[in-house]
Amino acid sequence: MKKKLLFIILLMLLSLLFTACKQNDTDETVDPENEVEEPAENETGQDKEPADEETPTLDKEQAKQVLNDYRDTFMSVIENTEDDGALTDFDSKQALKDEFMTIMSEELADSYVAQYFEEDNGKVYVVPTEAPVWFEEGKDFSFEQVSDLEYEVTQEQSNELIGNLRMTYVIASKDDSWIVSEVRSENINEENNGNGQEEQSSSNENNTDNSEETASGEITDAKAEELVREHLNIPQNSDVNVVMDHKNENGNFVVQVYELVSNGETSHTATIGWYIVNKDDGTVEQMM
Repeated sequence: MKKKLLFIILLMLLSLLFTACKQNDTDETVDPENEVEEPAENETGQDKEPADEETPTLDKEQAKQVLNDYRDTFMSVIENTEDDGALTDFDSKQALKDEFMTIMSEELADSYVAQYFEEDNGKVYVVPTEAPVWFEEGKDFSFEQVSDLEYEVTQEQSNELIGNLRMTYVIASKDDSWIVSEVRSENINEENNGNGQEEQSSSNENNTDNSEETASGEITDAKAEELVREHLNIPQNSDVNVVMDHKNENGNFVVQVYELVSNGETSHTATIGWYIVNKDDGTVEQMM
């Protein structure tokens, strides 16, 4: 009887001990809602971190190339026309706009298409007017980053046609490439007479250099203008302006011939024609 009683007491003690252990296990269980999620590891066993996208950058040489491409894209359209001024490569303004948007913003492309071209009977024609003011690669300019994806190129330019201007070309990143997104111009005045005298002196030096180069047989900007004047029998004192605009992809001189037309207090230019002067032999040919 005593053995049976001891056996029962032992079972009761074991039962109480088992219950206590089970309670301890329950207390140590973490509530899923309060559980802190451990950072995930990638396949190499390291913590995953979001990849930083590299911000594109632009230097001065790249900026000059973008501005040259911007000019060349526009002028290649102008240079390929029929005798009546119709474009040979584009039959709609939309197609022309798409071409311009490879190197400029949609807003700038829209303004150029509207200002310089007209569409009629399934053809696009060049409107006789002055060309845009292009960046001059060989002239000083300032270069500044204005945001993560925008840079500004600023250059002062001066001639009889445009007067004294401060040109600002905004270059922006778009679809992994750089385009000209905006062009601004600001009229400026000579700061003082000393600057004007200095510029005149510099101009005289350039003219002297041009004369020397011409004497040696090399075609210069001034010589190209002179050859076009001779070709068209335009005297130096004529109201018709003959201005070297740029060099084409072959290195030949592209010269614009235009007149200033007054309209009340304002005036605009009327382009008479564009001419190519061969850099080697000086022959003059009208652009078609």
